[in-house]
Amino acid sequence: MAQCVVVHIGLMKSGTTFIQGRLSANRARLAAQGVLFPGPGWRRHVNAVQDLMGHPGHTPGSWDSLTEEINAYEGTGVISMEYLVMAGQRGIGILADSFGDAELRIVVGARDLGRTVPAMWQEAVKNRSIRTFGEYVDGIRDGADNGRRFWRQQHAGRIVSRWAGRLGSERVYVVTLPPPGARGELLWERFCEAAGIREESSWDDAPRINESLGVASALVMRRLNEMTGDLTVKDYKRRVKAVGKHLLPAHRPQEEAIGFTVPDWLREEAVLIRSQISDSGVHVVGDLDDLTPFDVPGGDPDSVSAEAQLDAALTALEGTLRQATRIRAD
Repeated sequence: MAQCVVVHIGLMKSGTTFIQGRLSANRARLAAQGVLFPGPGWRRHVNAVQDLMGHPGHTPGSWDSLTEEINAYEGTGVISMEYLVMAGQRGIGILADSFGDAELRIVVGARDLGRTVPAMWQEAVKNRSIRTFGEYVDGIRDGADNGRRFWRQQHAGRIVSRWAGRLGSERVYVVTLPPPGARGELLWERFCEAAGIREESSWDDAPRINESLGVASALVMRRLNEMTGDLTVKDYKRRVKAVGKHLLPAHRPQEEAIGFTVPDWLREEAVLIRSQISDSGVHVVGDLDDLTPFDVPGGDPDSVSAEAQLDAALTALEGTLRQATRIRAD
């Protein structure tokens, strides 16, 4: 059976895509260390966690399939899926019971709220939200639907306390996302420390996916969401979401990032989160000072010029036309 099981539960926008890509790209190197990252693709982790949590449309047996492979492995198994941050006591209990007497490490990535808020708004827009940035921030402050969802996914203090309370603080590791300007490998090194993965002289990089959008492109996506509300979920993903994922990122060098001035109420919540993590007694890999929010330079999403949005829209239109195969001139 597995000697150790590392479960990386997010948080969203805390470098999870980078870590998952690095794990996927280095399966052979990890296996040489006695570390299993089950494949063949990351989608298997998604399916397994959806099954564990009983998401609509989940594939029954996916969780059992993943855990059976890990339990049969003589070494360390790694699971990475950020939906787990929303697991309740039942889901946490099932997860813990799935691995017998193996050492269990829960790894929680945490990021400062100054960068998290604009990143999460962008993610919402790329998934069909029509809220303006101002409406989104107000919802976080006032406890609107989007605000409650934001805190379920991003309140590191509550999430860490819930997992530590159920499993014990000695099993939980918080990995802080380094600030801008830090060495590019620092986040990976921190994750490896938490997961018990030995450092190597070099690691293979994964292709970059889920690229961030500039502020004008994010506004173009929000407007497209307003105009395509009649599309089915499937058609939206294939036609509209694909624009945000594959075409608009190309325009990012020509536009500003999403700027954000951190309000006092959010700074106060960040102090509370830091205190909750510190008081929980969990392992901290990195520095809790990394969670102090700072203002993010960039454009105000509520006052970007129409010209800037037009430039971004034309980039998306050009990319669409270059790939189109069904438009005819006659």
